[in-house]
Amino acid sequence: MDKEIDLVCGDLGILDDIKDLWEELNLLHLEKSRDFKHYYKDFTFDSRKAALVDYANRGELFIVIAYHKSTKIGYCIASVVDRIGEIDSIYIRPDYRKDHVGKMLMDTSLQWINSCDVNKVIVKVSVGNEEVFGFYSKYGFVPRLTELQLKP
Repeated sequence: MDKEIDLVCGDLGILDDIKDLWEELNLLHLEKSRDFKHYYKDFTFDSRKAALVDYANRGELFIVIAYHKSTKIGYCIASVVDRIGEIDSIYIRPDYRKDHVGKMLMDTSLQWINSCDVNKVIVKVSVGNEEVFGFYSKYGFVPRLTELQLKP
């Protein structure tokens, strides 16, 4: 990697800083979703933010944002609620995906999760985005179950 990447870590205080990146991720999910496009079409940052505020109120929330120079290029949100650590959301802009930014974000987030008193760590992957399984497998994540939901 020849790009200098800086990480900024925080909590709810920096959540609004990732809005544009989260919206890019939501568009990606909208594009890839087979059966739930309406969900991503209607999903807003404000509704996601409300859920993350709830996580923070019931447990702990950790956010790490990656910057190249002054440009936001990726983020990861992790939480711990009821002793369950979760990678709630991660996104890296396409031009930076080969620069190990995802590894930096995951390593930092998992280090934070592992510093908490957790008994398991999970990540949920939207159907249509299974190509990320290889990335997560590098950290020991393997599929455990598949949740089915009635199509509206």
